[in-house]
Amino acid sequence: MQRLLFIIVLMLTYGGLASSKPPARPKLFVGIVVDQMREDFLLRYYDQYGNDGFKRLIKEGAVCRNVHCNYTPTITAVGHASLYSGTTPRYHGIIGNSWYNRDKRQTIYCVADSSEKVIGNEQSSPGISPRNLLPTNLSDELEIATQGKARVLSISIKDRAAVLSAGHMADGAFWLDLTTGNFVTTSFYMPKLPDWLIQFNKTKKAFQYLDQQWNLLLPEESYSMSMPDDNSYEIVLNGKDKPVFPYNLKELAPLNSPYFEVLNRSPFSNTLLTDLAVEILKTTGIGRGFYTDLLEISFSATDPVGHTYGPASKELHDTYVRLDRELARLLKALDTYIGKGNYALFLTSDHGVGENPFFLVDNKIPAGSLNEQNLYENALHYLNNKLGDGNWIVAFRNDQFYLNRDLIQEKGLNLSQIQDMLAAFLLTQEGIAETYTATQLMKQEYTGFFASKIQQGFNFKLSGDVKYIMEPGWYANMGKGATHNTAYNYDSQIPLIFYGFGIRKKTSYQYHTITDIAPTVSTLLKIKFPSSATGTPIQEVLEE
Repeated sequence: MQRLLFIIVLMLTYGGLASSKPPARPKLFVGIVVDQMREDFLLRYYDQYGNDGFKRLIKEGAVCRNVHCNYTPTITAVGHASLYSGTTPRYHGIIGNSWYNRDKRQTIYCVADSSEKVIGNEQSSPGISPRNLLPTNLSDELEIATQGKARVLSISIKDRAAVLSAGHMADGAFWLDLTTGNFVTTSFYMPKLPDWLIQFNKTKKAFQYLDQQWNLLLPEESYSMSMPDDNSYEIVLNGKDKPVFPYNLKELAPLNSPYFEVLNRSPFSNTLLTDLAVEILKTTGIGRGFYTDLLEISFSATDPVGHTYGPASKELHDTYVRLDRELARLLKALDTYIGKGNYALFLTSDHGVGENPFFLVDNKIPAGSLNEQNLYENALHYLNNKLGDGNWIVAFRNDQFYLNRDLIQEKGLNLSQIQDMLAAFLLTQEGIAETYTATQLMKQEYTGFFASKIQQGFNFKLSGDVKYIMEPGWYANMGKGATHNTAYNYDSQIPLIFYGFGIRKKTSYQYHTITDIAPTVSTLLKIKFPSSATGTPIQEVLEE
C-alpha cells in the first residue's frame, strides 16, 4: 500500500511538472528615460498633468521616491550606460560623454567608431557603435536569453542615448539626424534602414514640427510656479532679442546650426519621438510574438530645453506639460497594440539638473562658476614652479587632470607624489571642495557618500590622475542656462516608476540607485543580470 501511494505521488509530481506552463512574462517591456528629469518635476507640475500620462503611472504604478545616481559625472552617456548595464563607470567604461584617451592622445566621443557608418546619412562622420560599453546590458541579456528571438529596439533624439541603451545585440538603435531631420542608425546593427523607418522618414514630420510656433500650452497664469518669462538667467537663441515666447522655430532654425537643433530645443522633438514610437508599435509587430520584446525610448527635449532656459523656466514647465500629453498618447498606443495588462514599463531619468549659480547667488545661496581655463593655467604654473618647466598636464576634462606620465617617467619622478602635490594645490582654489588621486582611488575603498560616487565614476584604465569635486552650487564655465554633472542631490536624484504587468501600486521611500533598475527588470523578465551588474533588485517593486 505504501509503495502504491509513493508511485501515485511520484506520478502526480512529475506529471505536474511536465504539464506546467512557462513562467508568465509581459509581451513587451518598455524603458522610458526622460533626459534631465529631476525627481521633483514628477510632482511639481502634478496639478497640471492630465489623468492619462504621469498621473496614470503614479496612481497605478510602483513609485520609488528616493533613487539616485551612485557615481559622478551625472551626464547622459553615463546615465544610460549605468541604467541598462546595472553598474557604474568603474566597470562599464563609459566615463563621460567624451573623455581623453591616453593611447590615442586625443579626446574621443563615447559612441564614436570610425569602423562603422551612419546609415541614413552616410556623409556623417564618424560612425557610431556601442563598442566602448564594456559589459552586457539588459538588452543584450534579453537577446542572449531568447537566442536572439526577442526584438529589441531603441529610439531617441540623441545617438548616445539610443545606442548605449540598445547595447551590442539589439535589432536596432535609431536617433534623429539634426542635419536632415531623418531618423538614422549605424552599420553596427544593420546594413540599411528598415522599410518601416524609410516610410516614416518620408512623412517629413520633423519639417512639419519646425513649421510650428512654440507658445505656452496653458494660460500664462498657470505657470506661476516658474520664473518670469523674461529673466537674466536664460540663454537667448540666435535670432531673438530676449528668451521669451513665442518661438518661431522655422525662422530660428537657419541661425542655430545644425538646422534641426532648434527643434531639439523645443518640446516638439518629444512629439516627434512619440510619433516614431507609435509607428513602431503599429507596424513592426513588436510585443506580439512568443517572447518578451523590449522597446527603449529616451525623450531628449527636456535636456536641451533645460540647458537653455533652466529648471525654473516657463519653457521647461511647458515642456513637461506637453510631455505629459505625449506619455498619454504612448500609453494609449500600448493599450491598443499590445493590450493593457500585457506590457510593463519603467519611467526614469539619466540625471537631474542644478539651478543657475548666479540665480543662487542673487538669492543669497553660496554658489559660483569655476573658470576651468584659469584653474588649468594655475595648476600648470604650480607644477612648473615645483618641477621645472614642462608639459606636465596632457588633458583636463570631466573635472579631472591627466598628467604627462611619459615626462614624469623620463624625469625619474614619482607619479603618486606628483598626484598628491596637484591634489593638495587644487584644494587651495576657490570652488574646489575635495580632491582624490588615481592612486587613492585604486588602492582604497571609499564608503563616504560623495567619495564613493567619485570612486564609482573612476575607471582604472580610462580616468585621469587627479579628480575633484566642486562646492555645492558650483559648475564650470557657467553663464546663463543650467547644467549638471556633479555628485549633489540636485544632479543625482531621479524619478522611478514601474507600471503594468507584474507591478502592484505602492510608494517606496527606501534608498535605491539607478544601477538597481536593470536587475529589477531582469528579475521581472526571469533572465540573468547584466554581466557586471552591481545593483540589486528593488524588492518593494517585485513584492506581490
